[in-house]
Amino acid sequence: MLDLKFLLHNIPVGIALVLELAIAPGIASPAPPQSFLASRSTILAQSNPPPPPKNPGRSSAGGRRDPSNCPQDTEAAPNSPLLTALSPTTKPGLTLAERPTFLVYVPKTSAKNAEFSLRSRDGRGVYRTTVALTNTPNLVNLTLPAQTPPLAVGQIYTWSFAIICNPNDRLNDRFVTGTVQRIALDPTRLRQIQQASPKEQVMLYQQADVWYDALALLFELKRSPVNDPSSSSTWRELLQAGGVDTLIDINPEKGNPR
Repeated sequence: MLDLKFLLHNIPVGIALVLELAIAPGIASPAPPQSFLASRSTILAQSNPPPPPKNPGRSSAGGRRDPSNCPQDTEAAPNSPLLTALSPTTKPGLTLAERPTFLVYVPKTSAKNAEFSLRSRDGRGVYRTTVALTNTPNLVNLTLPAQTPPLAVGQIYTWSFAIICNPNDRLNDRFVTGTVQRIALDPTRLRQIQQASPKEQVMLYQQADVWYDALALLFELKRSPVNDPSSSSTWRELLQAGGVDTLIDINPEKGNPR
């Protein structure tokens, strides 16, 4: 029998990625019937094509098709945000939460569904779900459910969000990715955050560089009926600090980007 590592190092990169995805440990699920085992690698390769190495940048001038759009969609409006994972672009975003909230900006699309997935650093599947896309453009927020194992303190996880452009060909998916790392604060500092008002909590999260928790709380504050005007400037400052498109904003009345 050929050595697997030798095989993966001596075949084209694209095929190696598919083989690695097919054999990587994934999210726990019931064992498939024997009749489906032969096609299992194909199914995994289609449902989890390799994500891009980073969030896409803004499209260039000259009418080139926006790379974050599905093939069947028209070009994005000039200067409109692209598909964007709200995650720091130069380092893992930090969280105190066992099951944090993630935000994704989805531009206008005819696609009906997207897929969110979370994996540990070694590629082990932690959580995956399908998300219905309605009223795009929109900011989509996802919080890990209670049945999901809590994030381990100190470990880095990668999450991805894929617009399913063609359910019959997942290689047409449009992807963005982000990274998250759970940390623990000393009890005194944690108690100070827990006892503060929501607005003060955002400030304390920022001071501790707890990016995801600050963003999730701001998202809720900006959607509340008593929206504080200062939250808009804080929102832009937080996005800018993470290297995220500052044009992404929320309409307080509808919960949609302006």
